[in-house]
Amino acid sequence: MDRIKFITDSACDIPLQVAQGFDVDVAPLTVTVDGVTYREAYDLSPQEFYALCGTCKELPMSAGVNSTEYASRFLSAYQAGYDQVCVVCINSGGSMSYASACRARDDFYDDHPEARPRMRIEIVDSRTYSIAYGIPVLTASQMHKAGAKLSDILAYFSDWFDRVEIYFTPFSFDFVKRSGRVSGTAAFVGEALGIRPIVSIIEGKTRTAATLRGDGKVVGGFLKTFQERCQKDTPYGILVGTMGEMAKELSQRLEVLAGYPPVGIYQAGPAITINGGPKLLAFCFLSDEPRGQSGLIDKLHAGVLSAEEAMSGLLKRVQDKLER
Repeated sequence: MDRIKFITDSACDIPLQVAQGFDVDVAPLTVTVDGVTYREAYDLSPQEFYALCGTCKELPMSAGVNSTEYASRFLSAYQAGYDQVCVVCINSGGSMSYASACRARDDFYDDHPEARPRMRIEIVDSRTYSIAYGIPVLTASQMHKAGAKLSDILAYFSDWFDRVEIYFTPFSFDFVKRSGRVSGTAAFVGEALGIRPIVSIIEGKTRTAATLRGDGKVVGGFLKTFQERCQKDTPYGILVGTMGEMAKELSQRLEVLAGYPPVGIYQAGPAITINGGPKLLAFCFLSDEPRGQSGLIDKLHAGVLSAEEAMSGLLKRVQDKLER
């Protein structure tokens, strides 16, 4: 069976140790706070970033993974004898990480032409954020260990990213105001009235799905959305900043509603926190309304990928014979 190396980026919000336990390599985004730059997940934990958010003079800034980070990981995978590399990136519409990965692939093959028939590199634009692509990467690693081919895994990603939805609520308007996403007047009014928007992220696009009054109504609003839109018997996950107790309540009530627990409760990292602030609560699930490619197109795509895998294997065997 071909060996697949999975790579994602730190904005997936899967803890580094967890990802490494699944043999998933994590390339770091960077975040700059008052002139100091950190590698997300490696140099700065979510909790440390929350503390900096309370004292920073300027709005922190994040930057996507650079091509050098990806290229070094491609070389390591090649030297370790992997046959395939699968990279899953944060939404290309909100970060340069996907473009960097594509550029790194081209550069890697230019520098190591002998690797082209030996190691295939597939790069996936998740079209989403945070645990909405972190969770399926972990699942893909498990699928591969159970015998799934890359074509099976890419078909799984296609379905997941066509269905996944994120809903989040910021419990403070400070960061959304400083980032320019709402005006100072709107933020003032929202704080004064205790407005708590539920914001959806679908296909990388955000919109206000509901507007509530008061913190106490947020969990109920999430449950209502889950009940109306979630595909039955599919995984879901929770993301939280400093609203830990509310995350536990949401987890308990979702488990009662769904009949099974969430995949996990994860801490929002800097790349996500910059946009919503530390006081945020979010969750993701698979919608029962698929978007994007139809099932027929997915099957055709999987067929093409299987053919590509067979051709890649043939080229590799020919290359080995020529070298011998």
